[in-house]
Amino acid sequence: MKPSEPESVPSIFFDEIYRDNSDPWGYTSSFYETSKFRTTLRSLPKVQFKNAFEIGCAIGVLTHKLAKKCDKLLSVDYSEVGLEEARKRCGNLPQVRFEQMQIPQQFPTEKFDLILFSEVAYYLTMADFLTTKQKIIDQLLPGGYLLMVHFRPSVEGFVLNGDIVHDTFIQDSAQFFKHLGDPRKKSLRLDLARHHKRYRMDLFQRL
Repeated sequence: MKPSEPESVPSIFFDEIYRDNSDPWGYTSSFYETSKFRTTLRSLPKVQFKNAFEIGCAIGVLTHKLAKKCDKLLSVDYSEVGLEEARKRCGNLPQVRFEQMQIPQQFPTEKFDLILFSEVAYYLTMADFLTTKQKIIDQLLPGGYLLMVHFRPSVEGFVLNGDIVHDTFIQDSAQFFKHLGDPRKKSLRLDLARHHKRYRMDLFQRL
């Protein structure tokens, strides 16, 4: 009998976390998270995007800020419990649409000029991550941007971490993407350096 294959973290994992704590990662209170969100927005290469896709919106804290830069924004998450909070937070933003999706088994068929892939990939198996990579390639418009942001240290029980995720994405991607590197380097503030080192950020442009 073959050992069972590892599986990506299921939606029930996140549902249970949100039921215990409506903001379990401190998106509204943690200096690390708030500074990361601020840096993420500053790292976007354009002032406005026509149709953006946010993978892993959680309770919608970054979504609310990102929406100002988007004519249309589709934000998805594994957890319907988290999405309930996100919908409340962004209820006054008609350009935002929320959907519950199990990435990569579910993935939108529309095309985007921005995809934000933040703090999600290390919850996936390598096989699911590579499938997600291909779907991003397929749905990102030529000239469109992909911004990836992930926590770097390894977490017990997860196969992937931020460095593995980003290095794997860069590998064999030259025919599809121009890798623009880390957009933080031009504006890195010394007082935030310690926080910046904890997560990886890479910007890509679709060829």
